[in-house]
Amino acid sequence: MEVEIRRTRHAAYLRLAAAHAGPLGPALLGYPELAPLYSKAYAACRGAEGLPCAGVGGEPRVCVVRRLEHLAYSALRGGKRRREQEKAMVEGLLVCMGHLTREFPPEFTPVLEATRKVLEKDLEYLRKELSERETSRVS
Repeated sequence: MEVEIRRTRHAAYLRLAAAHAGPLGPALLGYPELAPLYSKAYAACRGAEGLPCAGVGGEPRVCVVRRLEHLAYSALRGGKRRREQEKAMVEGLLVCMGHLTREFPPEFTPVLEATRKVLEKDLEYLRKELSERETSRVS
């Protein structure tokens, strides 16, 4: 069961990374019409408050994709400390998605919303996983 969950999480994060990685990415989520807008939308952002990028900004086509790829490969491995790190990264990406919703053209809202939903679902899993590990350790 654990192996299946890891593979499912891995695949979900790789798919999200691909969806944000280039002009054809939004088509993976059902929005091929966004290809012409990709370059301008993903070129730069000012950085989200509460994240290391705040004030200095970055390129979402790089930072978002790299974080999603990192989560994809991390999901294949185990360990409480790794899940805690993933939880922090997912929480940061949720802040990032909220920020990008304000920065990106409104046409990208469905892509960012789809990403947010996957992140929230995984955050729920991570919280449950960490809670169960803590409970089993105490027992």
